Amino acid sequence: HCAKRFQISPLHTLEGKFTENRGKTVKILTQGGEMLELCYELRTPFVMSVVANQILSFKRYEVSWVHRRAVGHSIPYRFLQGDFDIIGGASPIPEAEIVKVTLDVGAHFYDPKAIIIRLNHSKLAEAVCSWAGVPQERRQNVAEFFSSTLVQYWPNKADRKSQWSLIRGQLLQDLRLSEEVVEKLHKADQRFCGSADQVLARLRGTLFYDKSACKALDEISAFLKCLRIWSIEEHITIDVLMPPSECYYTDLFFQIYVKEGNPGSSSHEKLLAIGGRYDWLIEQAWDRTYKSKPPGAVGVSIALEKFLPNSPSSDIGFPRIEPSISVLVCSKGGGGLLNERMELVAELWEANIKAQFVPQEDPSLQEQYEYASDHDIKCLVFITEAGVSQTELVKVRHLDAKREKEVKREELVKFLSDAICLQFKNPTIWS
Repeated sequence: HCAKRFQISPLHTLEGKFTENRGKTVKILTQGGEMLELCYELRTPFVMSVVANQILSFKRYEVSWVHRRAVGHSIPYRFLQGDFDIIGGASPIPEAEIVKVTLDVGAHFYDPKAIIIRLNHSKLAEAVCSWAGVPQERRQNVAEFFSSTLVQYWPNKADRKSQWSLIRGQLLQDLRLSEEVVEKLHKADQRFCGSADQVLARLRGTLFYDKSACKALDEISAFLKCLRIWSIEEHITIDVLMPPSECYYTDLFFQIYVKEGNPGSSSHEKLLAIGGRYDWLIEQAWDRTYKSKPPGAVGVSIALEKFLPNSPSSDIGFPRIEPSISVLVCSKGGGGLLNERMELVAELWEANIKAQFVPQEDPSLQEQYEYASDHDIKCLVFITEAGVSQTELVKVRHLDAKREKEVKREELVKFLSDAICLQFKNPTIWS
């Protein structure tokens, strides 16, 4: 996916704008009297670098330990975490690629059919709260309550349904919601949480009057459409009562699980990754004096230890990935040919070829060349409407070699694999 590693310092000072998780961080006092924090999460330091350098388009990954404060004087908890982020691009294309990356990682360790996605949208969650009549001042408390109770169970499963008698009592007594509001929240759980296709239709019928909710539903539909291009359409559940895992996910957000259990027996879901769009985090830190507008941003955090058969040792190493040639899949005409670009880039990923495409629906030729220049990509593959529907040919162009060749679509992977091995330097590949 052409991401570059952004290494996070394991220690940093207490300075910074974002302090929401301060109470959970592990603090260390140096001999000189300076208070430091162990790395709590991998995203905020990256965001601060994006802002400081005014980065508008970037893909990054990081693998590192994160730490959590333990109860009392116990040794702090430590987890191995992997982050993948995309800066820039038009929603929901980056969101779809983030999910694609996570599922591809998961497929190396689990049965792909056992991996399931649960998603929500912050504006949709807000609209459902308004529909149910939850007072504005109590919505945060309700979200925190659902996060620790209801969301622990999968929508429409018996164990979640069985919890509602207990949840109802707590909503009435502890959170002091009215009987009518609690009944509507229960109805939302029954009707608006479940299979994406069924739930979207019900939500549109109920929230048709709410422009913000309709926009959120359109964004979810577009996101699902992108996933279908990559054959990701099963096991997607919408849960409108699921709050975001991090406070900075302010649009579409998701959790990815794996179903565990023997066939015929009851199964449970193990959380593998959380992610979503965090434009808000960039906007909060963006200097208003910058000429450029803050870019959009999407990311996922993966619990890597849940993919490993045994807990990794403390001296785990991360091998250096040697640089290799990257390919940019481009379009000429045809309204951007987004579906075809996404299908082709997925084929290249499957063949272990580093590839990407401009994450916009209809980028101009100039925008695609600028993207190649900004990301130091020398090999471009062009698809055209005629090539898709008639000739079944694509054009491969190498900018440094100043050579190009038309290749049959079905032979492209082999051609690129051979050419990359030769660094595109052998003249015979162009004949």
